[in-house]
Amino acid sequence: MKTLLSRKLSIVFLIVQFLISAALVGIAFYVGFIPLKYIVALIVACLFLLAYEVFSQMTDKTYIVGRVLCALICFFYIGGGYYCVNTYSAIDEMAGQQVKVDEISCIVLKDDPAQSIYDTKDYTFGILATNDRKNTDKALAEVQAAIGKEPAKTEYQDNDTLIDALYAKDVNAIIINEANRSPIEEYYKTFSEDTRVLNTHKVETVIQEEQKLDDITKTPFNVYLSGIDVYGSIKTTSRSDVNVIVTVNPNTKQILLTSTPRDYYVPLTVSNGIPDKLTHAGIHGVDCSVGTLENLYGIKIDYYVRVNFTSVRKIVDLLGGVKVYSDYDFTSDWGPSFKKGYNQVNGKQALAFCRERHHFANGDYQRGRDHQHMIEAILNKAMSPDILPNYADLLKTASKNFQTDMSTKEITALAKMQLNDMSQWTIKYANAAGQGASKTTYSYQSRKLYVCVPDYNSVAKITKRINKVLEATPESVKNDKAGSSSEEDKNTAMPGDEDKAIK
Repeated sequence: MKTLLSRKLSIVFLIVQFLISAALVGIAFYVGFIPLKYIVALIVACLFLLAYEVFSQMTDKTYIVGRVLCALICFFYIGGGYYCVNTYSAIDEMAGQQVKVDEISCIVLKDDPAQSIYDTKDYTFGILATNDRKNTDKALAEVQAAIGKEPAKTEYQDNDTLIDALYAKDVNAIIINEANRSPIEEYYKTFSEDTRVLNTHKVETVIQEEQKLDDITKTPFNVYLSGIDVYGSIKTTSRSDVNVIVTVNPNTKQILLTSTPRDYYVPLTVSNGIPDKLTHAGIHGVDCSVGTLENLYGIKIDYYVRVNFTSVRKIVDLLGGVKVYSDYDFTSDWGPSFKKGYNQVNGKQALAFCRERHHFANGDYQRGRDHQHMIEAILNKAMSPDILPNYADLLKTASKNFQTDMSTKEITALAKMQLNDMSQWTIKYANAAGQGASKTTYSYQSRKLYVCVPDYNSVAKITKRINKVLEATPESVKNDKAGSSSEEDKNTAMPGDEDKAIK
């Protein structure tokens, strides 16, 4: 001990190792996703290595080796703490996002003399009478502030009559939500070339937060997974082309992925009972999509997760690609080709795989099935050790390309549960059915669009399946495995569906 006390530098090394060890243990408790059994093991390992360092400094033969080892241990401790903090920060950034951003534009024809909103004092503005009226009124208020008087306005029932009025010069300018630009350009192909944006008013809206679960690790829940059809910021409001309800039972380790076609012809929560395409609900915000699906299936959706084109490409690339199953041989409209069976895909190919529907006889149904295949492929890769080399970049990208109203505490609780028991999960699939038709919609009341009229018998069977997963117990699942699949399982699955296990 006298030898140790005489080596003041050795004492400094030991104090530094002790402080860094204590900090690492403190971080492990703070982040909340590391199970207690691993923290106990960490504490034991830290004490053992600290004791070894103490004894190594007491002899002339080992004290140099001990100091080198101490430096290495501290380096690894700091690295471990960095990864823990980085993980927590990424989860915290993507969690609890309750804000949606709408871009409301004032648009004129390309040859219009106005160069800014201040030049529109004597203009008549075309607006939608009811659709997205709150955001429109906020944009009109900005116009009024700029020109010093209330602007003249003419109301129209839908986008078609609004755009026609601009082209006919019945109005000088129109106000639209940029989320409507893509559906507008499906019919007015040269709309962006024919017009100019004078001003864009960004509206940030806080989505009302509802009561969440008391314990997400013990209570079954539903998550709405929305895939919006834009690149860039995940907070941008746009159509929701992917509509998957993820039913999770943490007690039985079951997941049910329910896909609903984008063109499903259903009343939106904002449409006063007038049916519209399900994808158009996304234009009114994720809360509208959630409420519409809740009404359709008669269930409660507890959380949502939003992704967009950018999310899929970046996440798949950072995962080093994924292996996704294709039910058919096909070449997508965006270039890449796929063979029946498993395909190794990068981000660009993954996005093409998820977007394709025109080359399938059953169109959007198969696209929904492919969304389920991709979710499974991403989950399998994300839970494998292969992601470790890109772990930090993956977290950083995920935090900026996912939006969810799950809290940080809830996400870390789920991660802690999985790390604690490393259970195998079973994934099942359900797909809503319907019949193609041509009908007017809430968004387009003057023109008929292709829609998918729901098969409500299919919807009712899916509701039963969702409730069955929510209400399942380990005992009931064991009994189900001993018997055959239920009639609802068979009637709401597509050919080739089977239970899949992931870890």
